[in-house]
Amino acid sequence: MLNELTKEPQKILLITDANVDIEVMIDAVKKSKINCGEINTLFFGPASKEDFPELQLKIETGHPEDVEIPEEAYELIKDTDVLMVHFCPVPGKLIEKAEKLKLIMTNRGGVEHIDVEAATSKNIPVVNCIRNADSVGEFVIGLMIDLTRDITLSHNLLQEGKWKREYYNSSIQKTLGNSKVGLIGMGNIGCVVAKKLLALGVPTMVYDEFVTYESLVKKGLGDLEYTKDLDHLLGTADIVSLHLRYVPATEKWFRLEHFRKMRKDAYFINSARGGILDYEALVEALDQGLIKGAALDVYDREPLGDDYPLLHRENVLLTSHLAGTTLDSIALSPYILARDIDELIEKDVSDRIVNYRKITIE
Repeated sequence: MLNELTKEPQKILLITDANVDIEVMIDAVKKSKINCGEINTLFFGPASKEDFPELQLKIETGHPEDVEIPEEAYELIKDTDVLMVHFCPVPGKLIEKAEKLKLIMTNRGGVEHIDVEAATSKNIPVVNCIRNADSVGEFVIGLMIDLTRDITLSHNLLQEGKWKREYYNSSIQKTLGNSKVGLIGMGNIGCVVAKKLLALGVPTMVYDEFVTYESLVKKGLGDLEYTKDLDHLLGTADIVSLHLRYVPATEKWFRLEHFRKMRKDAYFINSARGGILDYEALVEALDQGLIKGAALDVYDREPLGDDYPLLHRENVLLTSHLAGTTLDSIALSPYILARDIDELIEKDVSDRIVNYRKITIE
């Protein structure tokens, strides 16, 4: 599979942004098994990481055509064999101009920025990078412990000179091992979170309409509780954590009706995508006491602004889209992606290709 990339020299187009050094991209692709010929590079988006969040949110909650890309890409793509991007969108109109393109790679897990359907129509494989599953998994468990045990809340009060031992949730506090966690979505990150929870001895229930229990057993997750009944999970779990992809079908997927089915002493966590949650519904659920508290790392707008309705609440823990931002998950992601491409070439596997069920690869 993809052995053609190892034969004749391939013309490469790398489009980076403020989050990934172009020299890392170049080094990674040169060290891969791809036979690199001419390498062209472009830069997408603002020069500073600090100016990137607003654009990132637009990309993650929109469509590939919504954001302008470097104009030079439309000319360079015509005779490009391999395209690697990070956040830069790959719209259908770019793919249409590609006359030789054999592979599209992205240094991130999400593919919202790529018109996968357009790539599939031209039989072009799309490969993403599962770079940050461990980073996000660790962070999510950190949020669970912090939110339920008031770590940040206590720290902030001590910084203000206030010594406090009783909090809004003191009467229901218990260890994570005596809580039941409900995970919605069992993709790469959901599975990592589940594995870490099970290793800690935490009772874990999962729901994913597209995943079978048998497939989870093969991944070493046979000890968790699998349910096809979302209402059962919502009504049982002490902590509900979202791990869905953002696609049109999941836009504002988690709504007020779901919060109404949760226990009033339960907590809600979203570290996946801002677009999958109805944030007005979350505000209403908190105001009405439908849930005990919430922790968020992704939002419906970024940065938040001083008027954001979830600020300044003792039962809401907020972080600034940090879950996946470790050195090995972003800055060095091209090496992870290159390793995956090498495995595709060497072992003739296909499950790392996003659209492998819909294309033919000889």
